[in-house]
Amino acid sequence: MFKVGMKLTIETFKDGELENRFQCRIVETTEHYLCIDYPINEKTGRTTLLLDGSEFNVSFIGSDGNVHQFTSEVKGRKKLKIPVLLILKPSHQEMKKIQRREYVRVDVSLDIAIKPLNDNSPSLITRTLDISGGGLAVVDDGTSKWYKRGDVMEATIVLPYDAIHYSYFIAEVELIRAIEGRSDSPSKITFQFNNLNEKQRDQIIKYCFEKQLEVRKKING
Repeated sequence: MFKVGMKLTIETFKDGELENRFQCRIVETTEHYLCIDYPINEKTGRTTLLLDGSEFNVSFIGSDGNVHQFTSEVKGRKKLKIPVLLILKPSHQEMKKIQRREYVRVDVSLDIAIKPLNDNSPSLITRTLDISGGGLAVVDDGTSKWYKRGDVMEATIVLPYDAIHYSYFIAEVELIRAIEGRSDSPSKITFQFNNLNEKQRDQIIKYCFEKQLEVRKKING
């Protein structure tokens, strides 16, 4: 299943929340390990040296066209033609296949208005932190105190396609949870999309793929 040259996406987490996402490639495989080049941070475009014992999620697109995911950790490093990290190779039982349309998440700041279907609660005018075919996260300005898990709302998102063209995407969303901010990140609210039709979901997925391609182009120069 694993081949030299295969692209991997690594996601690290802090306090249960996504912290950073990296891109790397498999340089060599052994019985127990995958040897990967030093991961490149998608946000900064810089290589990162993950410490021994670091745990993270790894995902890749298999030959079957599906996205597969597993949990791994850094077990060491060595010098081949280039310096590489050794990460644990998963067993077949440790692999998880996930829906590709739910997977492609991009960090992006978009204007969004969220209107509760309960008229007694205030609307939230804010910006997104990330978005995928399955849902989104937005900056919480304190309005979440009026909301609770499971609240169903209407979200209107401005999707820009270039400097002068944009469209309004309107969808029903359900609140998953509110997360208190830290010194290095704002408070946020996560939502999942409800009852999207295929046209709506394809519109979001297309936008996410296009933004992801932009990020990769910047990383690869």
